[in-house]
Amino acid sequence: MKSRGYISNELVHWTGRNQSADSAFSALKAICEEKILRLTYCPNYVNSEYNPKSAMVCFTDIPLNKGKEHCSKFGKFGVGFNKKKMIGYGANPVFYTTGVHFKRIKQISNLLARMENLEKDREWKEPCEPYDFTEDETAAFQEVTDFLQEYSYKNQDDLDYVTYYQREWRITFRSLPYAGDKEHEIGMSCHYIKNHNTYSIFKFDEGDIEYLIVPIRYWWRTRKLAKQLNCVLKIYEFSVRNCIKYAL
Repeated sequence: MKSRGYISNELVHWTGRNQSADSAFSALKAICEEKILRLTYCPNYVNSEYNPKSAMVCFTDIPLNKGKEHCSKFGKFGVGFNKKKMIGYGANPVFYTTGVHFKRIKQISNLLARMENLEKDREWKEPCEPYDFTEDETAAFQEVTDFLQEYSYKNQDDLDYVTYYQREWRITFRSLPYAGDKEHEIGMSCHYIKNHNTYSIFKFDEGDIEYLIVPIRYWWRTRKLAKQLNCVLKIYEFSVRNCIKYAL
């Protein structure tokens, strides 16, 4: 894939938002050792009229040398995944929508609610029913709305509110094949229980990782992990500002 200065060939999952550096490193280490990403619930809109909840894992394709502002909010520990492979699993850039279109988004939400109440694919139907959607068609609508994101929170224009600048990508729970009682294979979602809590997770292959990036004082602790994954280890202080990478 041809590299462009304003778009990265990797999708970076950053860890450490509102955490200590040690906690962020522990999260990155767990991701690499377990080969799973934990899905969380992120707000699509701040408007209480439309706040759908969907489990997702988030990435960005902001190039590292342009990521200082992003990292100030989301942390300095990251895993760079191969973009093509993640697209194969179902990763998709979010659909940013402005406040002008919020009325339409709310109408779609209302339509979905009615569609769910119509008991799709049942054996009997009332005469002249107003809608005739299959279960798959309803699910397709729902999956698409999982990728919606408000362009600017509270109609503010500064960097603290304009989410468009995050260049977000997502993998969502509903867009993944669900393992259920079957073996949890690569590219599938599943649930697991840890410390009496249930989490939604996505499983990837270690070959999907292109690089790890950590602050320089964590370089030695991460070096062995990067060797095991056969990937490049990058240093935050150099890569985010100067795009210098350290080979193993």
